[in-house]
Amino acid sequence: MKFALALGAHEVGVSSRPEEMAAKANSLDVILDTVSATHDVNAYLGLLRRDGHLVLVGFPAKPLEVAPVALLSRRASFSGSGTGGLPETQAMLDFRGEHGIVSDIELIPIHAINEAFTRLEKGDVKYRFVLDLQSLK
Repeated sequence: MKFALALGAHEVGVSSRPEEMAAKANSLDVILDTVSATHDVNAYLGLLRRDGHLVLVGFPAKPLEVAPVALLSRRASFSGSGTGGLPETQAMLDFRGEHGIVSDIELIPIHAINEAFTRLEKGDVKYRFVLDLQSLK
C-alpha cells in the first residue's frame, strides 16, 4: 500500500482485504487488471459502476471464470489488450519521455533468466524485470 501511495496513487484498496473490497463495491469506472496468475475476476467486476470496464492486460496461465451476472447486472464490459506493436510501444515511450515517467525495475543478468521465470510463477516480483544485456559479454 505504501508503494502505491509513494508512486502517486490517491487512494488504495487491497484486494485481499474483504472490508476494503466491500467499501469499493459499485464505485469504479475502469479497472486495469494486471494480474498474470489465476484469480477471481468476479471480485473485481463487483467493484465496477454501471457501464464500467475491466481490461485484462495480465496473462494468466489458466482460463478465468466469469459469472454472467457480474457483467449483466451492471452492464459491465470485460475486455483484454495485448502489448501492442512497435508504433504503440514507441508512442508510449515518447509519452513517458515527455512527461518524465519512469519505472521501478529489478535489473537482472541474463544468466538469471530461469530464476526470473520461477519468481514470476510464484508472484515474487514487485515491479518489472529488465534484462541487463551488458551481462551477455
